[in-house]
Amino acid sequence: MANRAVTEKLQELAGFAVVRGTLNVRLPEPLERNSSWRYVAAAEVAPDWEARSGQSGYFLARATVAGRFRGLAFQAVELDEPAYPPDQIELVCEVLLRAELGLRDGDPIAVRLDD
Repeated sequence: MANRAVTEKLQELAGFAVVRGTLNVRLPEPLERNSSWRYVAAAEVAPDWEARSGQSGYFLARATVAGRFRGLAFQAVELDEPAYPPDQIELVCEVLLRAELGLRDGDPIAVRLDD
């Protein structure tokens, strides 16, 4: 997420300012997406994003992290990343979660998907 245009697009989709950087979160079981998830094509992120990332799109959902921070959860399209764990999401948030919460790899974190 080092690209400014990508950060700006994520902020537009989230509806709030996000901090650059993602947090990978492993869930207790594979994610089953519901109607709160939105599909966004890579071309919506940036015109050349598919060519640069190798990903055609993402599923996104608004989330609340640690009971108090606004976040955006996402997963790449499975066909683009067949090795992507089905029980993993990535988070962007209004704060740098590792610093704000003192997180280290493998630490548990509460994530609630918003409707």
